[in-house]
Amino acid sequence: MAKVTGPLFSLSASGQIAKTLVYGDWKGIDVVRKYVIPANPNTAGQQTQRGYFSAAVEDWHTDGLSAIDVVAWNLYALAQKVAASGFNMFVKLKIACAVAAEGWVPLTTCLVTAIGAAGAQINITGTVGSTIKLYWGTSKTSMFNEEAMADDAGDYEVTLSACSATTKYYFYIVDETAANQARTGIYTFTTTA
Repeated sequence: MAKVTGPLFSLSASGQIAKTLVYGDWKGIDVVRKYVIPANPNTAGQQTQRGYFSAAVEDWHTDGLSAIDVVAWNLYALAQKVAASGFNMFVKLKIACAVAAEGWVPLTTCLVTAIGAAGAQINITGTVGSTIKLYWGTSKTSMFNEEAMADDAGDYEVTLSACSATTKYYFYIVDETAANQARTGIYTFTTTA
């Protein structure tokens, strides 16, 4: 790779010329290199991984995530302190689940109602017969309080009553059934005075 100054008699250049040279930028430096066709051995392992990735991307669009669910996934990504979006974190967890040969159960349509001075009621849609737990706290990075959610034919519900007035709370929900993996992003609500 050659470092160039004023490539092609211009201030900068990018792209290829006749499948022989490629001009571009590398860490802020103008460079030129030989054109190469990337190798793609297309192994069985690659195909399997690509299948996991495709399925995870499709699930992001078809699992029934509401706008509130997407905001929660983005907050989860922000709490991880990595340069990623909620979509990236969802796909990462789905692929890890597929690699571990475990089932993924979508938890969607989270609804926080009856917010009062002492707490709130939280509902989410899951799979009938699952063991769903809610973890909550006053920080998006430390939610150590745990509540089991009651199953009502796939609609899970819990009432948080040990809250303080005018406080912002964070929570996430997980499916702790043995053969399944599932979780949500991080949701928030603020209690009233």
